Amino acid sequence: MNGYHSQAPATETAHPQPFRYKERSMYTCKTLRRLFLLLFAPCFAGCFLPAFGNGWNHHPALEQFHLDSYALPEVIYLVRTRGELPNCSGLTIYGEVNGLFLVHGAEEDVLRLTQLGCGVFPLSESVSAPGGTPRTWQPLTTADPLIEEMVESVAWEDLSALIQWLVDFGTRYSLALNNDQVASQIGSVFLGYGLIPEYHSFQYSGETLLNVLATQTGTVYPDSFFIICGHFDSVSGDPYLIAPGADDNGTGTAMVLLAADILSGYSFRYSIIYICFNGEEQGLKGSQAYAAWASANDLGIVGVLNFDMLGYWEPGVEADLEVETNDASVWLAEAVLNAADLYTETPYELHVYNGAWWGDHASFWGEGFPAVNHEEAWDWGDPDFNPYYHTTEDLPEYIGEDFMTGNARLGIAALATLAQPDAVGTSVEEHSGVPTQFVSLRAFPNPFSDQINFQIDGAVSQDQVLIDIFDLSGRLVTTMNVPLVQGSGSGCWIPCRGKDQEGFFAARIHGSENAGTARFAWIR
Repeated sequence: MNGYHSQAPATETAHPQPFRYKERSMYTCKTLRRLFLLLFAPCFAGCFLPAFGNGWNHHPALEQFHLDSYALPEVIYLVRTRGELPNCSGLTIYGEVNGLFLVHGAEEDVLRLTQLGCGVFPLSESVSAPGGTPRTWQPLTTADPLIEEMVESVAWEDLSALIQWLVDFGTRYSLALNNDQVASQIGSVFLGYGLIPEYHSFQYSGETLLNVLATQTGTVYPDSFFIICGHFDSVSGDPYLIAPGADDNGTGTAMVLLAADILSGYSFRYSIIYICFNGEEQGLKGSQAYAAWASANDLGIVGVLNFDMLGYWEPGVEADLEVETNDASVWLAEAVLNAADLYTETPYELHVYNGAWWGDHASFWGEGFPAVNHEEAWDWGDPDFNPYYHTTEDLPEYIGEDFMTGNARLGIAALATLAQPDAVGTSVEEHSGVPTQFVSLRAFPNPFSDQINFQIDGAVSQDQVLIDIFDLSGRLVTTMNVPLVQGSGSGCWIPCRGKDQEGFFAARIHGSENAGTARFAWIR
């Protein structure tokens, strides 16, 4: 049974449905507001408009500071510290609550704090309210043997090898000369798992930086996506040369890559996007760019699981995973914890806090998408916070084997539970006792330049099939008819060069839950 439900009106019956997630009225309102400000704000300059935007009135991260929104500049930063803000010139402090500072200054001055052991997160006046029907999570009480199998396959040896591989780059700093190489190598890892890598580019400081992602297309809801993500960039006091970032965020990147390795061997009803973000240490730049793109393109994101710092453990200190969510994403956090209880013994603590705007999950909150963050320490002043954070000593030797492995198992269990395993292949139909035949779908050559060929086998009871072709945003590009003879047939697709965009695609047989999915790339 699907574990999550929409809350239907009293006159309807609540039942599981694929989520289309964001109502267009929200976009319309935001777009009209931006258009009004663009066209008419200059006309009112110096009249009745306040000196600073009033969007701050509604930003959840500012509620704890109790500030007059009209006293705030247009650009402010949330700075997370271990209790005290390092001495740094050119900054104005607007508030402080439990080691969390609200700061304004030139971007280069504020970002200097990252090299001094702080986390820096920009805040925007424009925050989208969650769209769609409110969700609830119906707790699952029976473990799925397939998910148990996935969780059991999480091994410390694999995690530690991935973390060490990331550290061996020397630095993964976003502006270092090797940053593109790191992104490319992560893409090669995805390719080795049988997933087609995609590079989402964005601009920062005059440079083009790359997020790296790969999509595993769902068998039933290919246009509905669960995202697992973590940033791969690192920083230190000497970031261009040495920024090992074993914990921050080699552990989160290893979580994403291991999930891709394990889960790509199974089929899921919902699509999964594995993302390694760039530019997080410069203020969530990569995730902000991607989340904004996803919002603008109405990408059907069901929920986002972000992982950032999962492995440091101080001997003698009780360790648990901090699971952080906002009010709009509580259902998603409940799903995570349900999976944790069913499949793992990992200790955790839930924090429902609308002000937790640190980490890449916040970029999705800002666009109205449900998201949950996972990290090793809630209060940076606690003894379980990594003392080597943002230093050249953030090394693999300080990663706790049991703690890291347990957290990774929780992540695998949560993602698999949400995406819902689809046990395609030979199975027994209870109503007939007749095995259900698996229908295979192959695409070749891959990649292709002029036309892609499809071969269908195993559809013994049909004389024709429809093949749906989707791009990686989940949009249906075309549907083609393929006649069959004794369950087999072939067809081809020739993209329209003036209409279709080259890139990555997925094909699946229309209306069949017992058919494979083919992924392919069009390169002119």
